[in-house]
Amino acid sequence: MEDKAHIRRIKGRERAARYRSENPEKAKEIQKRSYGRIKNDPERLEKLRLWQKQYREKNRKALSDGERKRRFGITPEEYEKRFQSQSGTCAICKQPETATRLGKVKALSVDHCHKTGAIRGLLCSDCNTGIGKLKDDPKVLRSAIQYLEKLGV
Repeated sequence: MEDKAHIRRIKGRERAARYRSENPEKAKEIQKRSYGRIKNDPERLEKLRLWQKQYREKNRKALSDGERKRRFGITPEEYEKRFQSQSGTCAICKQPETATRLGKVKALSVDHCHKTGAIRGLLCSDCNTGIGKLKDDPKVLRSAIQYLEKLGV
């Protein structure tokens, strides 16, 4: 059973979110004033940055899950299901992710169609960047393949 303090915090967050959505300009001004006071106090600013870093480390998975849901509409369960169906490897090169960020191996990227938003699969950073740089265009990809084959690579 949730304690009363926890329920009050949740309700307070909901109330604040509702206020921000109903009064975006006022909310922006309040945030700007608040940050202005912190920005001019190096000790408070350093304390805030340390807290933010600790928060991100502690809540990394929830933050990643939320960002995937916001950007691609994919739930953590859907991501995990795709990850398992691909055996934890990239849909193109069939290798696990090797790219790191802040000393940790990154999660596979959600590949999606930029026109329809449809999710196509999970890719490693290299493959995701590669097809993105080639504009997700099969003709350009085929041309790149022909180029490499002509060189005997």
